[in-house]
Order: sequence, then structure tokens, then C-alpha cells
Amino acid sequence: MQKVGSKKPCFRARTRLSRMERREQILTIAEPQFAVTGLRSTTSRQLAEAAGISESTLYFQFGTKRALFEAAVQRNTGQRITELKERFSSIPNLNPIECVERMAEATILACVEVESNAGLIAWALMELPEFAADVYRFEIGSIAALWDAEIAKRFADTPVRTRLTVHLASYAVHACMSFGFWLAALRHQPATAVAHARLYAGGLAAAARTVIGLPSAWPPAEAYRAAENAVSGVERMV
Repeated sequence: MQKVGSKKPCFRARTRLSRMERREQILTIAEPQFAVTGLRSTTSRQLAEAAGISESTLYFQFGTKRALFEAAVQRNTGQRITELKERFSSIPNLNPIECVERMAEATILACVEVESNAGLIAWALMELPEFAADVYRFEIGSIAALWDAEIAKRFADTPVRTRLTVHLASYAVHACMSFGFWLAALRHQPATAVAHARLYAGGLAAAARTVIGLPSAWPPAEAYRAAENAVSGVERMV
């Protein structure tokens, strides 16, 4: 007979994750680990322990450690594309030169965000070059499409749109991604990458000015002082 006032034992029901939820949980934990130690130096046991699961569960979800690594790389790329979309949507209505500058800065900084850090694909390019090259081509194509769509939305039916799309966008995307990946490989965090990104974006703004064919008297110097100072800084370094 239970005594009055005694407490019944309390059991917490364990939350049972669906297969997709468990898969997402494992990827969330595996991504940063792979970004630090790569595919070959990261063990399945480390990944399973970090996720609080057995190795058999990990293999049930992904089959092999390589398959898990490839899924993490693809997820990482998707996060970077999503991050860039959000950054583009926060850029206000600006004239063409300032807009290109802000888009370039956003593209670089998306590579060093914590969630979308490009350090992971750097490992993939070293350890699984053929797979990583396909993923990288997909990412470059997706980001180029974002640039084209953003330019079309902001400067539709103007000569500016055609010149930027045809003569600048593709170069800008490849250049910004390469620089962003380099900053990620050097372990830059967003706070330390900002100054580098702005300097680089200033150079692309100057290229945009040339592509559009603007006379030196337009746009007003005060509107672009930051970009021009950045370019002057690069020239002094050279």
C-alpha cells in the first residue's frame, strides 16, 4: 500500500525521432566535425558518440561514412545558397555600383558564416575531388543564377542590366566565391572577414563602373567614397 504523500516515480517519455529528423540531427553534428578533420581523419565512432547514437544507427541512416560526408557537403552548399538569398533580400534599393558592391560583399561573407562555412567543401576538394567538383559547379551555377535574377529584378529593361549580366556577373561570382573559400580555408570568422570582403567588393564596384561606362563625374563621389578608398588601399599595397 502506498503511503499518503509519497511520490510516484516519474518517467520521461523519450522523444522518438523520425528517420528524416534523425538524419538531419546527424548531419547537423557531422558537418562541423568534418569541417575540422575531413573525411579520413574523422571516425564513425566519433560521429556516433557526438550524436548520442550507436554506430549501427549511423550506418543505418547513411550506409557508409563517405555517404554521410557527401550528404554533409551537399547540405552545406545548400545552406550557403540559402544564406546568400537572405543576404540579397536585405540589400536596399541602391544605384548599380553600390548594389554590385553589396552583392559582392554578401557573396564572400556567405562563405564564412558559421552554418554555411566553406571549410567543409575545401576538405571535399582535397579528399573527393571528382565529387566536390560536381558540387562546386552546381553551387557556382546556382549563385550565378541568383546574381542574374537580382540584377534583373533591380534593373529590368535598362542597358545597365545587360551590361552587368553579360560582362560582370559571371566574373564577379567566380571571384567572390574563390575569395570567400580562401577566407574560410584560413579559418576566418565573419567578424574578421568583413574588412577583407569590403575591400574586395570595392574593387568589383570599380570594375562595375568601367563595365557600365560611367563618366568620372557620375555617380557623386560622396556616394562611393568607401569603395574608392578601398580600391586606393589595394593600389598602395601593390
